[in-house]
Amino acid sequence: MSNSSSNNSSRNSAASDPAQLQLDHGTLLQEQKQYLVMDAGKEKIKRMMSTGKPNQAINEFSAENGLDIPAAETIYDLLHSLGHTKWSVHEAVLKATVLSAENRIQRETLPPEQHTALLSQMKHYLAIPRLQHLPLMLLEKHPRLVPDDICQDILQTPELYQKCSVVVKRELWRRDRVLFNKYMMPLIDSYAKNNELLNMSQEICSSNVKAYSTRRRTHPALTQITSAIDADLQLYMQTLGMVRARFIETNNPMYGTLRLDLVMTMHENDVAEITKTDVCHGLAWSLDACIMKQVMDDRRVLELQKYFDGVDPENAPYGEIALILSSPYSRHILAQYILSILEDIAPNAEVSTRYSDLAWPSLVLRIGLLAHDLLLQEHPKIPGFDRSVTRKFFRSLIPFILAAQRHDRKIGSYEQHLLKGSVGKMAQLDRTGAFPAKDILYSKMSDLQPSAEDVSILVSSELARQVLYVFLLKRVAEFDIAMLNIWLPAISEAFKASLGVPSSAYDSTNTDSSQQPQIALDLRQNAFECDAFMLSLVLHIKDKKGLVTAVLNSAIQGLDLAGQGIKGANTDGVIAQAIESVPLLGLFDQQARVRHCAHEQVISFLIECTSILSAEYSNNSGMTDASSAQTQVVPVHNKESAVYFAFVLTEHAAAKYAVDPEHFDKLSKLYHKLAAVSPPQAFEYRVSGSNCPNASKFLKS
Repeated sequence: MSNSSSNNSSRNSAASDPAQLQLDHGTLLQEQKQYLVMDAGKEKIKRMMSTGKPNQAINEFSAENGLDIPAAETIYDLLHSLGHTKWSVHEAVLKATVLSAENRIQRETLPPEQHTALLSQMKHYLAIPRLQHLPLMLLEKHPRLVPDDICQDILQTPELYQKCSVVVKRELWRRDRVLFNKYMMPLIDSYAKNNELLNMSQEICSSNVKAYSTRRRTHPALTQITSAIDADLQLYMQTLGMVRARFIETNNPMYGTLRLDLVMTMHENDVAEITKTDVCHGLAWSLDACIMKQVMDDRRVLELQKYFDGVDPENAPYGEIALILSSPYSRHILAQYILSILEDIAPNAEVSTRYSDLAWPSLVLRIGLLAHDLLLQEHPKIPGFDRSVTRKFFRSLIPFILAAQRHDRKIGSYEQHLLKGSVGKMAQLDRTGAFPAKDILYSKMSDLQPSAEDVSILVSSELARQVLYVFLLKRVAEFDIAMLNIWLPAISEAFKASLGVPSSAYDSTNTDSSQQPQIALDLRQNAFECDAFMLSLVLHIKDKKGLVTAVLNSAIQGLDLAGQGIKGANTDGVIAQAIESVPLLGLFDQQARVRHCAHEQVISFLIECTSILSAEYSNNSGMTDASSAQTQVVPVHNKESAVYFAFVLTEHAAAKYAVDPEHFDKLSKLYHKLAAVSPPQAFEYRVSGSNCPNASKFLKS
């Protein structure tokens, strides 16, 4: 509402004020008006009501204020006779005028000078809830021309800031670094702490990497981050700074993956201003191509080598380079490449000329592993070679690789013999049907064991462990559990040393599960990879149905439940026997006492075992549902002992394994899934809230 004086007549206007937008671009209202809106209007009415008779004051105010158009009173009288109150007339005029103004703003763009002048006139609308969107819409036309006074008004009014579009906010963020950090940090952390993205990044040697990359780069957190940045180089650089800071604070490799995804998303969106400025674009581009294909071919390796050759050693951004290389996807593909070189060397180890090829990928992988240290340095320098790994450990690994290659040839020949050369049937063969469980799980190579020096290097070097993880997972995929058994003692020792957890945490006499022990900042990447290996190991085992059954059969060998009730059974003895029978279960038990992720993997493994048992019970009952179709080539030897073992291991896990409170809900869902697939025929040994006092805390709804 406004009050104006012209030709000795006075008329206030509230509803028609937005019509200023309909003036020609070169014209501004010259008439000075007093706007009686918000507090000003309230004060005016208070004064009028206090200085005269209320009814008289109301009538005078009504007569003096209204539409600022000719013959307004006549129009009011006409509309009143038609049943329209003055309020309804003003409301209709305001809606129509605002709509006209909105359309005009959307349709036209003023030159900068007129834009600024009009913004100045509309500034007071920011205080009027029904009109404040008009100047905000106008700001979108020239976001770089936001006046300082309007900028301050918006920044000091949180409700107004929230109503701004991303385009306007982007300009505010450019002027207020703290405000941008406040908006961006929750998104950055949301990406890095997302359980789904975390699990995907911990899959070593996964065949789903391309799909995972798509899911990461379409994740809501990343899309909001890139939308906020758009093509603004300043905001992009600020975001990289926040990612670096978070990585330094947490040593969480997921921030390295975010760094990789940021530059690759800008590449995919063809934001040239950013990609040509980001010194890591060439590295990310070539490396990402290798990750997508899960192969480092000669062309990509040459591209990467040229990238590093072009880096000035004195001014190299090794901190940024290391951050990208710290991504699990980067490290895992480099470890796979190193193993592929070793596999190529193995058949002609004595005369091979490829040993020198190990140096470059080993150094690059080591840069990624030392990312936290490099980012803490003011002027980071490239680290030296870890010669104990490249010259000793890798060479020591050659005989094991040769043994693995002989194993694969033997398996291949036996399969061909069984199938009489029928390649079409090869995919249907479950190789655990061809070899007894004891051969799968217990075959030893007494003449081939890691030396004390190998174990020492493995304990001290994450680089050595990364390559060994890849090698052992490939062996599990080929049913070569014997090779895993050979390295299990060394792996167990390396896990303990690399985590820095007190030995008391592994004490088998502990009676209660406890909160997951804290890991020192500089060892958190080691913990991440320990979890990654455990997760990947269980995934590889679950992928081989016959292998799961073979593990289950070995765990229950000699287990006699005759005459034992649930209360009288020596549950600790059952677990000890299983660990002795299957060293793999010993590794699970060791890690699950100190790592929540390993606890999850034990329950995931039990879900697979219990699903197999349920299917066998269904088959024996003559059922023909979907689950009964999962007939195993290797049957479970004793279903009653097997369900009892699954029950005991569930209670053992719930009582003694580590729990991370932040991920309790996810673990609880796994226990619920385990209970859901537990066969009804297990009766008192069925996993349920009523049967399992220890697991009941996870089975609450």
